[in-house]
Amino acid sequence: MTTPDAIHAADERLQTILKAHVVGATVQDPASRPAGEDTASAFTSAGALIPPYDPETLCLLVEHSNSLRQNVDAYATNIDGNGYRFDAVIDFDAEDARSKVADAITLERLAAREARTLPEGMSTTPSAEEVSARFTELRQAARVERARLDAFFDFACFDHSFVDLRRRTRQDLEVTGNAFWEVLRDGKADLARLVYVPSYTVRLLPLDREAVEVTERARVSPVSFDTVRSRRRMRRYVQVQSTECVYFKSFGDPRVVSRSTGRVFDDIAALKAAKPDDGPATELLHFAIHSPRSPYGVPRWVGTLLSVLGSRQMEEVNFLYFENKSVPPMALLVSGGRISEASVPRIERFIEENLKGKANFHKILILEADGAGTGDGGRAKIELRPLTDAQQQDALFQVYDERNIDKVGSAFRLPRLLRGESKDFNRATAESALRFAEDQVFQPERDEFDFLINRKLLADMGIRFWRFRSQTPVTRDPERMTEMVERLVRVGVLTPEEGRLL
Repeated sequence: MTTPDAIHAADERLQTILKAHVVGATVQDPASRPAGEDTASAFTSAGALIPPYDPETLCLLVEHSNSLRQNVDAYATNIDGNGYRFDAVIDFDAEDARSKVADAITLERLAAREARTLPEGMSTTPSAEEVSARFTELRQAARVERARLDAFFDFACFDHSFVDLRRRTRQDLEVTGNAFWEVLRDGKADLARLVYVPSYTVRLLPLDREAVEVTERARVSPVSFDTVRSRRRMRRYVQVQSTECVYFKSFGDPRVVSRSTGRVFDDIAALKAAKPDDGPATELLHFAIHSPRSPYGVPRWVGTLLSVLGSRQMEEVNFLYFENKSVPPMALLVSGGRISEASVPRIERFIEENLKGKANFHKILILEADGAGTGDGGRAKIELRPLTDAQQQDALFQVYDERNIDKVGSAFRLPRLLRGESKDFNRATAESALRFAEDQVFQPERDEFDFLINRKLLADMGIRFWRFRSQTPVTRDPERMTEMVERLVRVGVLTPEEGRLL
């Protein structure tokens, strides 16, 4: 019977395995290990929450795994690597555009009536003149807003594109379960830049005890927002690099927080009075793969951790075989006598110096013996005996490793084709596998990311007329496309010129 104590004991054993591998992987190169004892002590001193799994350990496991990186790259490429577009909330060139504008005006007036701000005597149903005037106004505002959006996302990052920022974010999210963006604002408190922050350098602080009044935007119609106030417990974050602590506040937190100490001040003047060389903390946007037991995210592959470690050990065993192989392909036996005592250490030395390693792969062992007598009965015999049956003919644990790779792939719910394995696939099965991955894996992840961008960033920018939408890969079958165009041209739906454009 499984008990909570047994579950906790199993988790502790898993953590022990993790720590053992981390120590072995990092002790040889301390310069490449940013999260050492000093860094851990700095996080503890800052009061940071301990993550379920050490983020740097997870990064090292991915670097040394033969199955994780291809799954992570498949996620980053297919979910975040196809670009983005902006969809219009109202297409002002469509036939129903004016009716949608009229509906928007009605919704705004109904909301104003509920808030008791609707002017006395004003009807909730707009007139044709009001709809026409509002249509012209909104159409011009949408053009200006689109220019703002294009300008922001074209220069959202300092030294890379927004698509590259998304790919880095996805890699961090799938490797450590967490990803972070630093959000920078200009002097008018408008969004200015998005900065990638390595997830292994950041820790969460506990939720603040006192709730903070936060102002957010909520839609009252497709083209208008209303201001909503609520009280929420906010969270601060701390980043440690070279034992130096830098604090951040949550995205949308209106408080003034010290960048160097994490203390909350009433205003910037109070912050400068306490420490003149200090500055206000910037905001951090936290992405996470939800975990029911921790505010940190947990990577989706952590359940296959033992398979990842086992495959790594298997690779090391097979690699060391070439350095330590000591079974010769054959032995030349000289019989009819005895081996002297002095021959034994010579044989041992020969095996150690002349048989081990890939450079001595085809050397043979010659054993000599003195004759037992001087007559014919003491004549020595020479026998050539193959020893290939005692040699390892192929890599060990191949079936075990293949099953481990499949386990890791199933944790990501990815078919083999997307992990770089093209065997056992034909056109029909390949299309079916790609369609499954697109519908069941990639598109839900895109939708979740798009929701966050629209709800957080675009709402903060006051964007009313456009929605952020991730692009999907364009897949075309030339044969089916040709057949379809021929039929449409034949029945007169398309002209030949329009068919060529398709």
